Amino acid sequence: MRIISGLSSRQRLLAGAVVVGGLVLIVAAAALLVTSGRSDAASEQPLAFNHEIHAQKGIQCQFCHYGVTKSPSAVIPSVELCMGCHQNIRTDSEIIQELAGYWERQEPIPWKRVYEQPSYVYFNHRSHIASGVTCGACHGDVASMTVAHQVVEHNMGFCLDCHAEQENKEALYDCAVCHR
Repeated sequence: MRIISGLSSRQRLLAGAVVVGGLVLIVAAAALLVTSGRSDAASEQPLAFNHEIHAQKGIQCQFCHYGVTKSPSAVIPSVELCMGCHQNIRTDSEIIQELAGYWERQEPIPWKRVYEQPSYVYFNHRSHIASGVTCGACHGDVASMTVAHQVVEHNMGFCLDCHAEQENKEALYDCAVCHR
C-alpha cells in the first residue's frame, strides 16, 4: 500500500490502466485458447450439404470421404465426385443447381473444415478406421445432421480417454504417436 500512496494521481491512474489492460489481455488469450480448434463451419459452408439425406439413402461416410481407409486424411469430396451422382439425381433442386454451377465453372467447392488439428498433432484416419474406430466416435452422429458441425472437442484429453480404452494403450501413450 505504501508504494501506491507514494504515487501521484496521474501515476496511479496509469498503473490502474496497465493492470486493467493486462487483465483484458489475459482474458482474451484464455478465450482464444478455449475456442481454438472449434469451428463454426456449419454456418460458413458454401453449400448446405445434407449428410442426413445421404445417410438415409445408405451412402456410407467412406464413399465421399474415401481417404479414411487409404491415407491420414479423410478427404473432402470434390465437385467431380458429387456430380458423379448429381448429374442425374435431384437436378431440379436449388442446392444441386448451385453444385452444378461449381462444376460448370470448373471451380472446387470451397468447403470449410469442421475439424482441424493443430500443426503439432499427427492424426491418421487410416489407422483409426483399421482399428475399428467408427466415424461417430470422433465426429458425433453426422448421419443425423443436416449440415455437419463440430460436436466433439478434439483435444488431448479426448484422445487420451479413448486411447486408455484400447488393448494396446501402453503403446498409444507414447507421445510420438500423436506428436511428430
